[in-house]
Amino acid sequence: MNRKRVRQWMQRLCLLLLCLLLAPFAYAAGDVHVIAIDGEIDGTQAALVQRVLADAADNDDAAVVVSVNTLGGRVDSALKIRDALQQASIPTIAYIPSRAWSAGALIALSCRHIVMAPGSSIGAAEPIPDTEKNIAALRAEFAATAGRTGHNPRVAEAMVDKTLGFPGYAEPGQLLSLTDRQAADLDISEGSAADVGAALGLFSLGDARLIYEERGLRDGAVGVLQYEYVRMVLVALILMAILAEIKTAGIGAGLVTAVLLGAMLFVSGDGSFADSLKIGAAFISSLVLIALELVTPGVGIFGISGVILLFASLFYLLGATAEAVYLLAGAVLIAAIFFVLVGRRLPQSRLLNKLALKDRSTKEKGYSSQEDKSRFLHQEGTTITILRPAGTIRIGKERVDAVTDGAFIDRDTPVRVVRIDGGCVVVEPSVKDC
Repeated sequence: MNRKRVRQWMQRLCLLLLCLLLAPFAYAAGDVHVIAIDGEIDGTQAALVQRVLADAADNDDAAVVVSVNTLGGRVDSALKIRDALQQASIPTIAYIPSRAWSAGALIALSCRHIVMAPGSSIGAAEPIPDTEKNIAALRAEFAATAGRTGHNPRVAEAMVDKTLGFPGYAEPGQLLSLTDRQAADLDISEGSAADVGAALGLFSLGDARLIYEERGLRDGAVGVLQYEYVRMVLVALILMAILAEIKTAGIGAGLVTAVLLGAMLFVSGDGSFADSLKIGAAFISSLVLIALELVTPGVGIFGISGVILLFASLFYLLGATAEAVYLLAGAVLIAAIFFVLVGRRLPQSRLLNKLALKDRSTKEKGYSSQEDKSRFLHQEGTTITILRPAGTIRIGKERVDAVTDGAFIDRDTPVRVVRIDGGCVVVEPSVKDC
């Protein structure tokens, strides 16, 4: 083998080694999506991040940049963003143009790479209220997040718990906040850049086409549906619709409404698609079983199975946590109050008409709770037993229970009916003693 061939093979080997060394930082040219997390973090931003990451993965794009400029916001929404970023199959880069504090720091640490603008800062993530429980929980979240994405967990913990401090940067009793230079010194940041384009240049993506994503109506709707109280009202409406279906003839409108409301819960969920499909199938099956119970009254097993499956599917749609139990309990209470107030105005169903007793035994229809004895008024008879003051008399050929006004009347004494008190025949002697 001549020297020229050896040199060529050496060049190829060096090029291969260089590619392997730069692989974690250099991505194939392609589209890069830019998501702006600014202002207060809420559910709409979580929905935006989830949608963009899914679209970018489907299109096999080069990377997703999350521009974090926020003082914080809802921790639950930040956790949803964190989970989506950590589960992303494409590279994620956090760019901090000004400040990423509190929940914003958690989002930045959730990305594989962090780049900060000159003069920017990250940290100050103490929870509100700063109870021991909240601090411990959030500190664990920060440490786990940083460790998973290759950042220093000890630095992340000091951003949450001021009792820890960090030597050289924050004394015990002070929350850790880092400037862009300090973050680079502690390997939290991978460099400084004046804008997103310059930040991408650090990863050989300076020529990539940037696609700036904005929150749309769908993101806003999904974000609103992720609020706990909105989800509780949705569940309450589902229960109301099912109760109305049972009450109003089983024409299907209530069950269709329940399916549509359940679809809204399904869309607003943040579980995996496969799990959501299973829960959705269980929800639909519960409604089918309830419908079968409506058309086959008296069986019972369809209705009981449907109700159990309904609450189980709603529990999992709400996240299958302790909070889901409280949301379900609140929804049941709302539905019960609504049905008590409004249910009576709903039309009766054919099913309930068959099961419920509607006819009333009124006097006009010939019904009476006691025998009508008005025919004995002013008639005369003879005592069969002693009246003291109650006993039995004979009027004509009929034996009649009778009472006096308090006097004792011996047997075989003529008496006269003086009045009828309800079902009581009141008598007195026909001939007064002198």
